[in-house]
Amino acid sequence: MNSLSGKILAVVMSLFLVVYVGYQVYRYMYSPIKTEPVQQYVIDDTVYAQGIAIRDEIPVEGVSSGVVSYFYDDGVRVITGTSVAEVHANRQSVQNKHRVERIDDEIERLTKIQKTADSIANVSSISLAIEEQISSLIFMNESGDLQNAEQVSNSLQDILNKKAIAIRDITDFSNKINQLENEKVTLQSQMSAQISQIVSPAYGYFGSYCDTAYNTITTDLLSTATVSQLEELASSKYEQNNSCVGKVILGYIWYYAALVSPEDAGKFSLGTNASLYFGSSSEEVPGTVTQLIQDADSGKTAVVFSCDYMSQDISRLRNSAVRIELGSYKGLKIPYKALRFQDGVQGVYVVKNQVLEFKKVEIIYENVGFFVSSIDSNDEERVQLYDDIVTEGTDLYEGKATNS
Repeated sequence: MNSLSGKILAVVMSLFLVVYVGYQVYRYMYSPIKTEPVQQYVIDDTVYAQGIAIRDEIPVEGVSSGVVSYFYDDGVRVITGTSVAEVHANRQSVQNKHRVERIDDEIERLTKIQKTADSIANVSSISLAIEEQISSLIFMNESGDLQNAEQVSNSLQDILNKKAIAIRDITDFSNKINQLENEKVTLQSQMSAQISQIVSPAYGYFGSYCDTAYNTITTDLLSTATVSQLEELASSKYEQNNSCVGKVILGYIWYYAALVSPEDAGKFSLGTNASLYFGSSSEEVPGTVTQLIQDADSGKTAVVFSCDYMSQDISRLRNSAVRIELGSYKGLKIPYKALRFQDGVQGVYVVKNQVLEFKKVEIIYENVGFFVSSIDSNDEERVQLYDDIVTEGTDLYEGKATNS
């Protein structure tokens, strides 16, 4: 029996020794610590949403018949009592009026060039200016942004006229001016005798387009609105209000309520600044979050932005989709599983010369599974580009050997 027990004990000890040695070899050959190099990362934090524009408006009442000719572009400020439009008997009268306005402008420009004809001499600089204006027109045509096309076209015509004088192709514009004056007299004789003036009822931004929601979607709505109400308003269709010829948007501030998902809601807080782009437009509208309306059941949030920017397109805005740009972030992309804390300081463990070193991080952007830390190549205590950070491992501490 003693001999058998001794043999069993010897076998057990041998097995234990083999397992122990094998474990030590495994620990030496295969470190339980996993690492990955830090990479630079650039992200544009963008949220897409549907929403509704909320503002206070007063309709501009018109007349029952005739053709309206507007004095102002949409989005321009007007004061109470200012004439914003006039009503003509027919469309031809309106067309004649606009042609007369263009004639007056052309006569003024030709007269100004003629007065400075003696000082026009540098043909090369004029030719360069012509090329620049043509390039501007080509760019506008390719981009589809023709808002200033007429202004650039007029500038091009002026420069061409200056060149004609500089190369002595034309000595003055007297004949052209006389032709324009005669055309103006003829057009004026054909215009309506009866023209009704329309004045602004208030001080604010003028708009020629007024929809049917002008008296319901007002700023008073913001004190009681729920997410479901705003969703319904954002999905509704609003027709043009044909009973008026325009509107005046009151005040400098208007609002846009964007309906965002629960995943995106955490990106917004009171005071958050963002750039808003409506529909497919490239027009940037700055906005600041002034209110967060939440729905506990659905988790959805209505983010209310206050805006003071106005333009022709914005004056017509109602329930267009929006692209919200919260900013661009450039830094070091780090998995959240690598984040550790040492003495209350957040950071990561980095492997250097097979030894762990703790380095701090400064989180500037967070997303699912990772965060972005700011870059500071001058701070040796901060994690750096291409550092090997520890993503998996236990019992981690400063100075630990990776093969221990």
